[in-house]
Parts: sequence; C-alpha cells; structure tokens
Amino acid sequence: MRSQDAGLAEALVDLSHHVLHLFADAGRGHGLSQQQVELLCAVIVRGAVGMTELGRLLHVEKPNLSNLTDRLERRGLVVRSRAAHDRRATEVTLTDEGTAVAMRTYRDVAARVRTLLERVPQAEQQQLATVARRIVHDEPA
Repeated sequence: MRSQDAGLAEALVDLSHHVLHLFADAGRGHGLSQQQVELLCAVIVRGAVGMTELGRLLHVEKPNLSNLTDRLERRGLVVRSRAAHDRRATEVTLTDEGTAVAMRTYRDVAARVRTLLERVPQAEQQQLATVARRIVHDEPA
C-alpha cells in the first residue's frame, strides 16, 4: 500500500469513528445507546427488517439483538411481527414514535457534521461527497 493510500485509509477510519461518536452523543440526548441508535437507523433506512438481517447489519449475536429489541419495544419505538413472506421469520419495524426519534437523532448528527464541515471549503466538500458516494455505493469513477 502506498503511503498516501494509508493516510487516506487512516483518515477515513478516524472520520468513521468520529461520526459514530456523534451518533452516540446524539443518541444519549434521546436516552438511547449507540447500538439502539444503530438499530433505529438500520430499520428506518430499510423499512421492515428481519431479525437475522438486523443481526448481520449490526454485528450482534441473536440473544443480544433480542435484548436490544426488547428494550426498544418496551419504550414503544419498535414492534416485532411475523414476516408476511415467511411466517417463521420475525421483522422489526419502527412505530411512529420510533420514526420520530430516529429522525431527530439523524438530524442532530447531520447538524453536528455540518458544523464540522464549515471549516472545509465548498469545493472540497463537493469532492468529498462525490468520493464518499462512490465508496459507499460502489459507483464507478
């Protein structure tokens, strides 16, 4: 690996950790753990999500995922139901309150990131956005 590639990789890892901390901070403001915020965000992006897929997305073992989901369900933020396509499978969906909390948390994080970006010239922000989309969505150069 070339040294400039290592520098970029390290910078991206640092940035991802920083954004995760922003999510954790914003979540705490809504009485949520980082894992709870991650679960809400995973569900809001995908709609109904099966428990198996949710475990893969969050890198959480089944017993821990069940406990995490139980806590959010008790707060009225998610509901579990049988999947229409497979009655043996369970899906998680957000309640109206869960959607509202997830969106408030997302908006909080986006506002914090925008504040950080105020230090970066607009042209560089556009370049970074293009590169980030290319990396995340595997778009061609």
